[in-house]
Amino acid sequence: MMIMEKQTQPNKIAIIAVTFNRIDSLQRLLASLEHAHYTEEVSLIISVDKSDIDEVASFANQYCWPHGEKMVVLQPRNLGLRSHMLSLGQHFSKFDALVVLEDDVSVSPAFYDYVKACFSRYSDDDRIAGISLYAHAVCNQNDLPFIPAKSEFDVYFMHYAASWGEVWMKRQWCAFYEWYQSHSDEFYLDNLPPCINRWPKTSWLKYHIRYCIETQKYFVYPYSSYSTNNADSGVHFHYSDTLYQSVLQVTPQTAFRLPSLDESIIRYDGFFEPEYLAPYLFVDDKDLCVDLYGMKHPNLYRRYLLSTQSHPYRIVRSFALELRPIEMNIIQNQQGQGIWLYDTTESAIAPKVDAYQRYYYLYGKAFYRAIFMLGGCKIIKLLLDLIAYKLNKVFHWHLPCHLN
Repeated sequence: MMIMEKQTQPNKIAIIAVTFNRIDSLQRLLASLEHAHYTEEVSLIISVDKSDIDEVASFANQYCWPHGEKMVVLQPRNLGLRSHMLSLGQHFSKFDALVVLEDDVSVSPAFYDYVKACFSRYSDDDRIAGISLYAHAVCNQNDLPFIPAKSEFDVYFMHYAASWGEVWMKRQWCAFYEWYQSHSDEFYLDNLPPCINRWPKTSWLKYHIRYCIETQKYFVYPYSSYSTNNADSGVHFHYSDTLYQSVLQVTPQTAFRLPSLDESIIRYDGFFEPEYLAPYLFVDDKDLCVDLYGMKHPNLYRRYLLSTQSHPYRIVRSFALELRPIEMNIIQNQQGQGIWLYDTTESAIAPKVDAYQRYYYLYGKAFYRAIFMLGGCKIIKLLLDLIAYKLNKVFHWHLPCHLN
């Protein structure tokens, strides 16, 4: 069922708010959209999956969107998250780009100006699969800090599809969806990050990420975040979590430095690993595997392996774990122990990894400060919560969190 409020000429870019049964989350998203900066009328689509709660559909129908046309799409049956998200492609019959926002996302006041600028810059490049509004501060495959190397531009590129605020462009989305038709089965593949293989059947994103990795397509990622993930409890989060909150840009911005893919060297693969380090290591790019997070399957190793993990290969060079982002240790030739360039064609005694050094590099004195702030008993309780959360996330065991 579709309800239209105003008959106006549709814009080329539409905003889609995707929701199910969380009215508070939807209200927060819409409030952030209302306060964004627009220089034109913007169409809003509220897509509501069928649930036992009528409150969300009722609110969506009554809601007044002040910036243009509003459409409400009420699914007649429950599609589930994966089918619901993939069904949004139907709106390309009217629009050239869709800003897709699940209801646990909030946006920056500057998000729409960023969307327009990126769509204009990248819509004709088939190497670009989509545009992210979200800026990663954490690698969500292992929950470790992620800092992209800075350049003179406002964006960088990564073989990793976004879902916490993203822009789908018509031609690029149609290419993905055609690929999906023959790749929609469950999978477990060595060329993908392990956690993505373990994501449940309800995930649509794992297929978009796999598509980006296997077809070598990039998403555009901003350094300043134009959306954030509030991680409300729901299908993929057992309870609210602030880990993936990103720092939103709070001031308007209308000019953006957007390089072509050929102009920017700052690119990352689907494991959040830098792709541009071969010249700094004096090796051929096709001979190098970068595995600083230690998540890649041995089948992906090449002759040279750059890693923070201990491996039984000859060490060609070694670097310290001191500079940020982590690849700056290689770029600046910061010699030390903590990152090793191995030659995998020659066996040798594996180096000893200093776990404390690695922890201190990642988190500094955060743990010790937490002990003083919270006390030992609270720390133990939080650790038990973390264990339960990890088991829930990895094995989908529904263990109680916040144990007493």
